Amino acid sequence: MVPESYRWEYIRTNPEEVRQLAMETGYPEVFAGFLAARGIRNRAEAEKFLNASEKDMYSPFLMKGMNKAVERISQAVDGHEKITIFGDYDVDGITATSILYLFLKELKADVNYYLPDRMTEGYGLNTNAVRILAESGTRLMVTVDTGISAVEECRLAKELGVDVIVTDHHECQEKLPDALAVIDVKQKDDSYPFLYLAGCGVSYKLVQGLAMHRQYTGNIAKYLELAAVGTVADIVPLYDENRMIVSEGFRRMKNPENRGLYKLLESAGYDFKRRITSSFVGFGLAPRLNAGGRMGDAKRGVRLFTTDDDAEAAAIAEELNVENNLRKETEQLILKQVTDAIDDSETIKNSRVMVVAGEGWHHGVIGIVSSRIKDIYYRPNILLSIEDGVATGSARSIDGFNLFDALCTCSDLMLKFGGHAAAAGMSLKAENIPELTRRLNDYAMTHMDSRMLIPVQRPEVTLCPSDITTELIELLERMEPFGQDMPEPLVAVKGYLGEVRAVGADGNTMRMKLMDGQSSLTAVGFRRGILKNYYHSGMNVSIAGNLGINVYMDRKYPQIILKDVRIEQAKEIEKLNRIFSLRHITQDYRNYCNGCEKIPRTACQDVYRFLNGHSRRQGMDGEGYLLMEDIPFADDRTEIHHIYMLMQALCVFEELGLVKAETSGPYLHYILVKDRKAKLTDSIWFNRYFEV
Repeated sequence: MVPESYRWEYIRTNPEEVRQLAMETGYPEVFAGFLAARGIRNRAEAEKFLNASEKDMYSPFLMKGMNKAVERISQAVDGHEKITIFGDYDVDGITATSILYLFLKELKADVNYYLPDRMTEGYGLNTNAVRILAESGTRLMVTVDTGISAVEECRLAKELGVDVIVTDHHECQEKLPDALAVIDVKQKDDSYPFLYLAGCGVSYKLVQGLAMHRQYTGNIAKYLELAAVGTVADIVPLYDENRMIVSEGFRRMKNPENRGLYKLLESAGYDFKRRITSSFVGFGLAPRLNAGGRMGDAKRGVRLFTTDDDAEAAAIAEELNVENNLRKETEQLILKQVTDAIDDSETIKNSRVMVVAGEGWHHGVIGIVSSRIKDIYYRPNILLSIEDGVATGSARSIDGFNLFDALCTCSDLMLKFGGHAAAAGMSLKAENIPELTRRLNDYAMTHMDSRMLIPVQRPEVTLCPSDITTELIELLERMEPFGQDMPEPLVAVKGYLGEVRAVGADGNTMRMKLMDGQSSLTAVGFRRGILKNYYHSGMNVSIAGNLGINVYMDRKYPQIILKDVRIEQAKEIEKLNRIFSLRHITQDYRNYCNGCEKIPRTACQDVYRFLNGHSRRQGMDGEGYLLMEDIPFADDRTEIHHIYMLMQALCVFEELGLVKAETSGPYLHYILVKDRKAKLTDSIWFNRYFEV
C-alpha cells in the first residue's frame, strides 16, 4: 500500500497575541503558541485550562427536568420506595449506574440496578424488563446513559404504576418519552451551558443536584474517579465541563478511593507512580470493562465498582482480563471477515457509506470492529449481524458526517435505532439492508464533500528540531487530559532527513533523523516501515506528529511520534498531486488535462522503461515504490510537466492492463503485469491526450 495521505490544515494563530500571552503567563513563547491554538487568550483562561477543577462546574439545576427529578428521588428515598437504576452495558453506562447507586446507598435508599443483556435484550429499555421490574416492586426507575428514545417502554411503565426519570446524553428524536422527568440537555428549550456530557457526567450532575437538594455535606467528588473513566471511554469532547470531570478524576486516580477501580488499574498494569492518561484509560481500562458486557454479564462492572471487598474486586478484575483476551480473538476473526468482504466487492469499497452484513457476528464486538474499519478505510460504516431475519448493528462515522442525521432519514426501515453524530446502534429486518445501503449513500452524495473522505492532520505549531526540548515536552504534558476534540498537541517539524531506516523484528517501524543544522530529532513511525521505500537522506520534509520523551540509560531525549510526512514541494506540484487519483479520475484532473498540450508518445516508453529498471534496482521483480517526481525524462521540461507526463502514462497503462498502480498524493506503488502486451493506440486516454 502507498503511505497514508492526509490533508494538512494548519491552525493559524496571531504571532502578536502569542507573544502577549507568553508575557502575561510567564510561559515560553513556544508553549504559549500551543495554548493559543486551543483558543486561550489570557492568563485567567490559561490557568483555568491547565488547572481545571470541579469547583468551576455549572449548577445542575440549569438542566431542564432536574428539579422534578431530585424531588421525586428524594421522596422515594424518604418513603423507602424501591428504586431501580436502569443503565447501559458499556463503560459509560456501567460508571453512570455505579455513581448513582453508590450515592443512593449512602442516602440509605432501597435501590438496585438493572443492565440489559447485550445478546438477548439488546440496547436500551425493553418492555420485558419493564414488566419484570414492575412485578418485583419497583416504584421508581431512573435510566442512566439510555432512555431518550424509549417512548413505548415509558408508556408501559406508566400503565404499570412505575414512575420513570430519564437521564441521557444521546440525541433526541422527534418524540420524547412521557416520563416524570427527562434530563437530556439536547432536548428543546434546555439552556444548560454545555451539551456534551457523557451519561456518567449526567449521572454525576444528578448526584450533585440530590446532594444540594438534601443539603448533603459528604464528599461527592470521589465519584469523579468513575466519571472520568466513563467520560474518556465514551469519546465525548474533552473540553469545558468534561475537562473538569476528567482532570479532577485523574488527580484522584493516583490514589483511588474506589477499591474496584484500584484493582482494575492494578490488573491493567498501571504504575501508580506515573501520571494517569486518557490513552491508558481508553486502551487499558475501557476494553476490560467493555469486555464484561460484550462477552458476558455487564453487571460485573457495576459489582466491581460498588464492592468494598478487595478479594471480590480482584476476582472480578481478573475475570474481565480473561474475557478481554477472548474479545480480542473474536474481534480479529470478525475484522478479517469484514475486510475480506470489502476488498472482494468493488461496490462496497467505492461506497461513501460502507454497509457490511454477516451471519451470527458477535453483537458485543461489532462496534469495536466498526471503529477499526473506519480507521482502515476512513469511511462511515455500518456492520450488521443477521440472526433469524433481523440485522442488529453498530456504526461509526468520520469527521463532518453526522451519522445520526443520516439514519433519521431511514427511520421507517428501523425496528430501533439511536446514537449521535459519530456513532450509532440499530436493528432492522434483514430484507431492508439493500434499501438502507441505497438511501444512506444517496444521502451521503449530497451531505458528504469528497474532501471529508481524506483524513486531516491539524498541526498547531510549526517548529525546527532545535526548538524542541524535554522542558517543552514536560510543559505540554500539563495540557492533559487529551481526547475527543482535545487531541494531544500536534506539531509540524521542518528540516532535512539524515538517517532513514526500518527497525524492529519485523521491520515495520520507521526511524528517521530530522536535522536543521543545529540539532537533530528522532522521528519514530509505528507500522510505517514501508516509508523506507519512499524517503532518503537529504530530502527536505515536514513531519507531523506528537512530541514525547524517550528515556535511555537514565537520560531523557526528545522524540516525535510520526503521524505523517510531507515533502516540501512547489505549490503547483502539490495541487497536481492532490487532484490526481488513478482509482477515481476527478473532474478537476480532467479539466487540468484539457488545458494542457498533448504529450509525446515517447513519454510512455520512458516511463515504462524506468519502472522496469527501478523494480529491478529495488530487487522486487516487477514491483516498486517511489515518489512520482523521481522519474527522469530525456527532455528539459519543467518538473511539474514531467510529473504530469508520468500521470498520463500511468492512466494509459492502467487502461491497457499493462500496470497495476496505486497512488496517493506524490506516492506510487506499481506492479508490472508480466507477459501482457497491448497497442498504445487501443487506449482511449492515449488517443485523447498524446500525440498519435
